[in-house]
Amino acid sequence: MTMAPDVVTQHVVLELIGPEGSAPVEAELRYDPVDPYAVAVVFLAPGTDMEWVFGRDLMLRGITQPAGDGDVQVFPSLDPDGHAEVGLALRSPSGQALLKAPAREVLDFLARTTRAVWPGTEGDLMSADAAIAAILVTD
Repeated sequence: MTMAPDVVTQHVVLELIGPEGSAPVEAELRYDPVDPYAVAVVFLAPGTDMEWVFGRDLMLRGITQPAGDGDVQVFPSLDPDGHAEVGLALRSPSGQALLKAPAREVLDFLARTTRAVWPGTEGDLMSADAAIAAILVTD
């Protein structure tokens, strides 16, 4: 029996960019090989956790070039001092947010996800029944 890789997490302090300035936001990047195609950003707000889930491939592409054209966009950026960042634009019916994370932390997280499950081999972790069930899930 093959053991599934462990969940990969990375604590990060994101910078929420708003019209009146910016504010730090505690978050956790999470990759669970049970859902090997996805990553999550879990916002650690007091009293409630909000989670955004999107494709790991989107985050991998977005560290070097703008990626995504829907509710989630990921793109490389620089802070005012010239340090590399990763931008994350989120959009939902209730609003939108622009966040930035230190590129070093995002790169470390993604490197650990690729050691857990190499890109292109995600399907090896999913049974056909689980893949079909994931597609057919309804509320």
